[in-house]
Amino acid sequence: MQKTKLLQLIFLFMTISSLYPEYPEINSLNRRDIIFKQLQEDIQGYYAAKSKGRGIDLPVLTFFQYQINESDDIFALSARLNLPYDTIASLNHISNPDELHDRKYILIANIPGIFVPKMPESDLEDIMISWRVQKYDDAIQFSVWHNGNKEEFLFFEGDRFHSVERAYFLKILFRFPLDKAQLTSQFGVRADPFTGHASFHNGIDLGAPVGTPVYAAKDGKVIEKGYNDVYGYYVILQHPGNYQTVYGHLSKIIVNLHDEVESGTIIAKTGMSGRCTGPHLHFEIRKKGFPADPVPLLPIRE
Repeated sequence: MQKTKLLQLIFLFMTISSLYPEYPEINSLNRRDIIFKQLQEDIQGYYAAKSKGRGIDLPVLTFFQYQINESDDIFALSARLNLPYDTIASLNHISNPDELHDRKYILIANIPGIFVPKMPESDLEDIMISWRVQKYDDAIQFSVWHNGNKEEFLFFEGDRFHSVERAYFLKILFRFPLDKAQLTSQFGVRADPFTGHASFHNGIDLGAPVGTPVYAAKDGKVIEKGYNDVYGYYVILQHPGNYQTVYGHLSKIIVNLHDEVESGTIIAKTGMSGRCTGPHLHFEIRKKGFPADPVPLLPIRE
């Protein structure tokens, strides 16, 4: 009954907002700004209602707009607005903290939660929507105006990024599989080292002496290990979020099939088995079975 009433109020707001796509603008993040004051009262009202377990008292989902300043960062905004950064990021298609300044304006909601677009635009949004498939019945469906376009969203009230989403957003989804290494070949089209012809390289090569410990780049499960003429001795791990990591040209495999491993577990030693020109680790990240460039998904290293 409480949810039905909330949905009716939201539908009323959606009808009004479709006629007036410009949202009230917050000019200053302090209570001298009447719009900011209204937002804060709504947010405090939400937290008060949740603490008492009274969903019927929740504010009506409402949106405001705010122009980004050079000094803004998403974590400072989160603290000033009393809203989780997950809420701000998911509503505005922001996949990592650096993307905040790609926006001139952002939308701000008066209720914390996760906003999942029905038409995902990034890997993070793919993860968000796939992770919540079983929760669709709990979501509120609504339309919102973004840059003059009307978009369909699913809103999961009170939800937060789970650990994989948070790691992806913070650009630490995977750890480096080696302590020290030299990047000797990048992801993408390159000259094949044996034929000289252009070919697509599905991962990155990290040069390191034979016997260097190889670490699991993320918590996961060993789904395949073995030997073939290309990868030599190799291991494949399955991770949450439909990710896999591949470790090739190994000299020794330490883990067993179906082992559950934690990020940082030593799973193998580097080598030069299979089709390679010198000792190195061939490292791949696959998303839903397709190769992805590992560099943006790894912590920045010199």
